[in-house]
Amino acid sequence: MLQKTTYAVSPHRCRDFCRAGLAAVLFLAALFNGSVSPPYTQITGCLAALLALVCLPVKTPSPDIRRLVQFTALILTLAALWGGLQMVPLPIGPLTHPVWQQAAAALDLSAGYLSVSPLRTLAALPALILPGLVFFSTLILCQSPRSAKRTWVALSLTGAAIVLLSIVLEVFFPQAQVFTSYPVSHGSFSGVFVNRNAAASFFGLTAFALAGSLQILKPAPRLRRSGPAPSPARISLAQPALWLLLFAVLIAIIATRSRAGAMLSLPLLFLCLAIVSAQARRSGRAGRVLLVLGGGCLLLLLFGEPVFSRLSGPARDPRWCAWAGTLAAIRDNLWTGTGFGTFAEVFPSYRDPVCLGTEGSWHRAHNSYLELILGFGLPAALLLLGLSVRLILNSCLAGLRWRRSLRAIPVLTLGALAFVSAHSLVDFPLQIPGIAYYFAALLGAGCAISALETPHRQ
Repeated sequence: MLQKTTYAVSPHRCRDFCRAGLAAVLFLAALFNGSVSPPYTQITGCLAALLALVCLPVKTPSPDIRRLVQFTALILTLAALWGGLQMVPLPIGPLTHPVWQQAAAALDLSAGYLSVSPLRTLAALPALILPGLVFFSTLILCQSPRSAKRTWVALSLTGAAIVLLSIVLEVFFPQAQVFTSYPVSHGSFSGVFVNRNAAASFFGLTAFALAGSLQILKPAPRLRRSGPAPSPARISLAQPALWLLLFAVLIAIIATRSRAGAMLSLPLLFLCLAIVSAQARRSGRAGRVLLVLGGGCLLLLLFGEPVFSRLSGPARDPRWCAWAGTLAAIRDNLWTGTGFGTFAEVFPSYRDPVCLGTEGSWHRAHNSYLELILGFGLPAALLLLGLSVRLILNSCLAGLRWRRSLRAIPVLTLGALAFVSAHSLVDFPLQIPGIAYYFAALLGAGCAISALETPHRQ
């Protein structure tokens, strides 16, 4: 009697496939000029959503990862509910935005919305939800310490591939147009990204990821054995290659000439490396810290002229005027906001023509926090930011406190969080989908490594 043979896909094989899919989505999102314009925004957004859908049935046996996944789902649900509520028709009254009350008499309207432009909010809401789905997918792919480390290394290599591609295009193909109408050599060094600030932000995150891979792939110390000396071991090329990649990324950050990107990422990176070096051994901590910080200062002195030359630019920055107008708009819409993604519709009414002039248009506030508060209102924005930061801080601080090894990963994860958070005060890196996805994946891998193998108190 013939026995029926069944074939089952191994969960490890499934996670490897999804990990490769995650790396492909992140690579394409960055390659398509950061996915800032259609149809690339929609293509990479659909791929990110599809990846989350594929990862959804994967079981989460680790209780630590399960808690992170559940908390992430809660945050995404709250953001989607409030964004959806802003698009629900409501009777004209105090709950609707004043613009609908003013238009009700002229247009004979019986219903209004919290958002001044519900269609714009509907189009912008995926930009808030999709990075959360990438974070969610990354957590599911990191079910064990081994898979979490492999995910982090894959992220670092994906970012390094984008940096190397940008360098090759800038040096050898300066007139190439990479998914945009501008040649690569247009303006300063920005590679495959829309501008130098976006490039510096992505390159900075890649530097943090490569620094973490250096710790993950560091060879374990060998114990001395009695007897004849062993034959010479094969020299591993992983560490030298990662150091070369990290050096190339640091030079690329400086070459962008982005003041905020370079002057925030490099000091924070070297500070994190100094902390990691101090954690390695108890003896000689001060010397190692001074060596790392001195190396960072030497790098800036030798190669930092492109950035330093821009620090003495004009003192009057138009962003100050944009922030003042945005704050005025926030004061008038403090509690319920104007609708997520409606900055471009609201800001012209608050634009100061004396300060900003009348030419051109502002599509971003150059401050992601102000733009979020304007769209969602102060209570919802603070709740969303507070829950998100609490999730990441709790995971990383628990890893710093309880992990026996690889404490460098929570340190570098917090460093990446601090870099993007500070950069978002003066620019909008998280509003570039290619950067937001990569940042979310890096935070997901860092939180998973911090949480896994963490001993708990009795």
